[in-house]
Amino acid sequence: MSNVEIIALIVTIICLLSFCLVFTFLFRHYYLNLIKEVNEGKEDIDLIDSAIIEEEEKKSKKKKALKITTKVVGYTLLGIVILFFLSSLVSKFMNDKILLGDSTMIVIASGSMQERNEANTYLDEFNLDNQINTYDIVGITKYKSIEEVKLYDVIAFKGDDNVTYVHRIIDIKSDNTFVTRGDSNNLSDNDGRLYKGNLSYEKIIGKYNGTRLKTVGIFVVFLQSNSGIITVISIIYCMLMFDHFRNKYDKAIVERTNKLIELLEYNLSEHKSVDFSTKYHETLIYKGNKYIFENGNFISKSDLEESDLVNIEDTSSSIVVIKDNNDDSSNITIKNIETNKEDTFKEKKSNVFSKIKDFFKKKENKEEKIEKENDNDNLSN
Repeated sequence: MSNVEIIALIVTIICLLSFCLVFTFLFRHYYLNLIKEVNEGKEDIDLIDSAIIEEEEKKSKKKKALKITTKVVGYTLLGIVILFFLSSLVSKFMNDKILLGDSTMIVIASGSMQERNEANTYLDEFNLDNQINTYDIVGITKYKSIEEVKLYDVIAFKGDDNVTYVHRIIDIKSDNTFVTRGDSNNLSDNDGRLYKGNLSYEKIIGKYNGTRLKTVGIFVVFLQSNSGIITVISIIYCMLMFDHFRNKYDKAIVERTNKLIELLEYNLSEHKSVDFSTKYHETLIYKGNKYIFENGNFISKSDLEESDLVNIEDTSSSIVVIKDNNDDSSNITIKNIETNKEDTFKEKKSNVFSKIKDFFKKKENKEEKIEKENDNDNLSN
């Protein structure tokens, strides 16, 4: 490597390392903030919606399936990139050859076969139009014997510098040696340009079989370079790091959702076993939202109204569950979502029942008052 190439490599390493560090810091900070918000209860309403509403639960399953599909696709693409990357490295160590059984794929790194040079009159005379562009990947198949080698075949061969070239045979000598030339060149490859004398059969790798992947080789050439190797390793690192923090965030959501369901005594799996002969009502009040359930099924969600605040001390952080089952009512208030459920019940249950009785007594009085007013209106009419 020249001094310029060494300096360029060092600069590339520094830039990519800096990118990885910045990327790691930003995503770590971003996801840790998201996890903190989940743990502090700032996303509780969304988590409750996803857990208790039947439609939202189905939607969450679709989201889960989508996440799994996305992850599978992501890892598949990552696997393809890694496979392509490893193939490029193997190709680099094998002089730009990618072995596939008796055939090989070779990256064209120059334009020596890209155009027709006017000096090469045989190209027009025999209508030889199988030119190859720079950065194409071409298929090369081994000859089974020297008798298969034909005039004007496009072949891959080793030069005296041990570099692989893809040129056309323009002459076959009586001693079974060959002269090659690139279609874009006006000079042949012998007499010391690529090899001394003529090309021997032993140096021929194989014949161009017509398989051609246009411009794909530019990626192989890049991946074979030092900058490409460092770039791919950095991308793989960033993808794995992103997946790591994303999994931590998803885990925090699952743990918080399970905790909410446990504290609310709401079990989605019990919906199917509800006794519909019994009218069972439940009102959940939390953070300015009111959820109504009947026989374990979600009915509606609305904003908290002033009339709902009877005997409820703190609706900003409390979870208030009002249950009504055949006039056997109970109300449980949990002041702190992080508090153990059983301890909270012991502290609050004795003070709550009197408030609950007052709450439903006022509710009954209000209903009786409305009925009397309606009766009076009917009598007057």
